[in-house]
Amino acid sequence: MPSKKTIIGTGLSGMVGSRFTEFYKDNFNFINLDLTTGTNITNQDQVEKILSKYSPTTLIHLAAFTDVSKAHQQTDDKSGLAYQVNVLGTKNISKACKKYGHYLIHISTDFVFDGKKNSKYTEEDIPSPIEWYGKTKYLAEREVINSGVNHAIVRIAFPFRSKFPGKLDLIRNIINKLKTNSLYPMFSDQVITPTFTDDICQVLKEFISKKPIGIYHAVGSTSISPFDLAKKISQVFNIRADIKEGSFKDFMKKDPRSRQQYLKISNDKLKTDLGLTMKTLDQALEVLKSQLN
Repeated sequence: MPSKKTIIGTGLSGMVGSRFTEFYKDNFNFINLDLTTGTNITNQDQVEKILSKYSPTTLIHLAAFTDVSKAHQQTDDKSGLAYQVNVLGTKNISKACKKYGHYLIHISTDFVFDGKKNSKYTEEDIPSPIEWYGKTKYLAEREVINSGVNHAIVRIAFPFRSKFPGKLDLIRNIINKLKTNSLYPMFSDQVITPTFTDDICQVLKEFISKKPIGIYHAVGSTSISPFDLAKKISQVFNIRADIKEGSFKDFMKKDPRSRQQYLKISNDKLKTDLGLTMKTLDQALEVLKSQLN
């Protein structure tokens, strides 16, 4: 039996990373670099020391500071955790991957866009982040590109999965609130692109084998308003609840912190370049339902 390929990852204990290791534990040996295993990616010496030990392989960089509200409190603070982890951590990873010949899959976000475009954002669109989390993730993308490392930047959007004790994603949060009939008003004038984590995992496996270079959107095949999303979830899961319609524009008058209104994201390039199809929301919710049961 051939020995398993070693894959290095940062943030493999997170929502996407832990699902990826669950899926492919029989295919790969995983080396997890994050605080849970004693590696601080903001420490360049630590990163270099570890990456120098492995012959050239693939590194999946998932570790990130993703709390958008907490990031907002750190706006323009380069000593804050959001900047340190997202930008400096990525700089350290990119430089070390370039130095030791590792192929880098860098996970980014749809929050690099301003949310003002009515049609779908493609990989050709120039990012224009409007809040600090998105800005740090865009700066991280620039660090990857500027390092000269062989890389793919994979942008994901609103990932959800069946079971993850660490953090409630949007879909499971809506399910829980519907069950207790305590769902807050959902915006009908905002658009998001929810993405099934299992699909992201399949994309990452394909990237490990084919090593494409460039930017790709690994997002779901349905863009939808949160209000319509809640209605769809209540139908699929057969939960009777009062779903109230909310207004993004009215909410923004009360809470002016920058938020993206329209995040329709295209995944066409993924299909054209690599033949990968991401599930529609209906398809993903049916699989999610069977997994939760």
